[in-house]
Amino acid sequence: MYGRISFHAGDDMSKKISILVQLIIGFSLIIFTIVAFTIFLSYRSSSQAVLNRSNQYILESVKQLQGKMDAILQDNDKLSSTIMFSPLIQETLGDLAESRTPHTDAMDITRYIDQQTRSINYDIQFKLLGLSDNQVYTNSSSLKVIWDSEREIRSAYWFPAIAQNNGRMVWFGADVWQNGTIPVVMGARQINNWNALNRLGTLFLVLPVEVIHNAVSQFHLGKNEKIQIVDSFNTIVYSTDPNEIGLYMDDRLLNQFSNHKARIIPHTINSRNMYVSYAYSPYSEWSVFAYIDSKEAVKDLNGIRRNIILIGLLGMAAALLFTFFFSWTLSKPLRNLATKLSNVERGTTLPFVKTTMNKEMAILYSSYNSMLQNLDHTIADLSSKQITEKQAQIVALKAQFRPHFLYNTLNTIYWSLANKRMREESQMVLALSDLLRYSIDRGSEFVTVEEDLQQLERFIYLQKLRYEDKLQVDLHVNPEVMNRQLMKLTLQPLVENAITHGLEPTLREVWLIRIRAYSEGTSLVLTVEDNGEGMSEARMAEALISGEVTPEKLLHTGIGLSNLNHRIELIYGHGFGLHLSTSDLGGLLVKVTVPLQFDQG
Repeated sequence: MYGRISFHAGDDMSKKISILVQLIIGFSLIIFTIVAFTIFLSYRSSSQAVLNRSNQYILESVKQLQGKMDAILQDNDKLSSTIMFSPLIQETLGDLAESRTPHTDAMDITRYIDQQTRSINYDIQFKLLGLSDNQVYTNSSSLKVIWDSEREIRSAYWFPAIAQNNGRMVWFGADVWQNGTIPVVMGARQINNWNALNRLGTLFLVLPVEVIHNAVSQFHLGKNEKIQIVDSFNTIVYSTDPNEIGLYMDDRLLNQFSNHKARIIPHTINSRNMYVSYAYSPYSEWSVFAYIDSKEAVKDLNGIRRNIILIGLLGMAAALLFTFFFSWTLSKPLRNLATKLSNVERGTTLPFVKTTMNKEMAILYSSYNSMLQNLDHTIADLSSKQITEKQAQIVALKAQFRPHFLYNTLNTIYWSLANKRMREESQMVLALSDLLRYSIDRGSEFVTVEEDLQQLERFIYLQKLRYEDKLQVDLHVNPEVMNRQLMKLTLQPLVENAITHGLEPTLREVWLIRIRAYSEGTSLVLTVEDNGEGMSEARMAEALISGEVTPEKLLHTGIGLSNLNHRIELIYGHGFGLHLSTSDLGGLLVKVTVPLQFDQG
């Protein structure tokens, strides 16, 4: 009986797995799970980091390319402005617009434009069209614009954009003739009279596509890269694939970047997975697209994956060896278990911490702290340099305009004309001198109504010399408000706006401006109304919206209706400012309301 029991117990024991095998299997499964999970997380985080870095590099490269394009176009834009606003071009096109015979012939203008463009190291063409046919001026160039008259360009799809920009450059892709039709980059703008702002003609500027190609060739994003530059009309101006130049951009891809935000999106083209990066220029309204093969963008991931797998396998092998050794020690007699565990604890972990943590981490922290300190110094130095550079720019701008030199010059002209008994001309110069002195003087920003009216009378005097009896001004000011304080240069911009934007576009035989100044409760009220073309309700609402000060607003006083209204609100607070309505004269009525009494402090 006892033998049978002993036999069965021995048989059961033979079926049991030894503790060494159990420990090896158990620890191996745990280590395999940990290592596999670690490899997965490491590869995922590393791949995401590499992908983010690649995308950031590509996006920054595209932004730099877009900035390079803007720099090229803006340099040529400045050159076209220099030519367009030169006295020679203004006088010639002005004479043609008034049906007068110009004093300068076409050869003189060609020589002038050639002189302005001789420093450019690539072929460029300027072409100026007057308002009537056969009024064409151009420089010496092998590039030939196919349009030779104002009438020919009016049907072009880009012509409305020129009129809407009101003198600013419109950039687009087009074709010109050079031993055959070739694609080029074209800029077009409306030529305006510098003083009166009336239209004098159209200017074309033609650049070869090689200018863009030379800039694009400096950027290398990958072996299978493709770069496209698209204008505001969705035409491909330039592409690294020449067959695409002149085609329209894919609308589906454009819709994904409709918010003009610089970013990267995945996209499939002809069954190929691509990354498309995008940058938009608010100046030229051009878009830059860069196409990178997804395999090219993540090519570093293959090496990272191999390294992670190799490290994981080596770590697993070392862990298995350690597991076998640790399991072997656990199978020793129980009397040695506590000692062995203590030896393992003291002999394996403590030295590991000392040898692998303290020294190495101390070096890393020291390097990191040193890097932060150097970075702080670098940022401080850069900030100091930027402030110094900005101050130098401000000093340089101030030095460009010396008011006292201008006053002295105008006074010299005045006495010269007075000595020659040219009374009317000398009075014009004197009025202009006083007008400028009042506008530029750095005194108080507040004047009396009487002082601002004196400035207005000088301005009206000069305008009536220009328009003679065509301009009629009805001025009435309540004597009780003559000594009231108001913001400097309040009335002149309103009258100038009425003449420029209300009366000049009309064909009336008599231009009438009615000006009133009176008190209304605790407010000082100024009104300026005209018999011009007036404004619609929508234009009135738009005119008082504050916005960026554009060159059009700076051509006269530098203060548009919206900017004047904004200045009044800033100084006097909400509830004061401009109100626009339709005048009983037929034009626009501008009502200005400010406090009758105002503490300048």
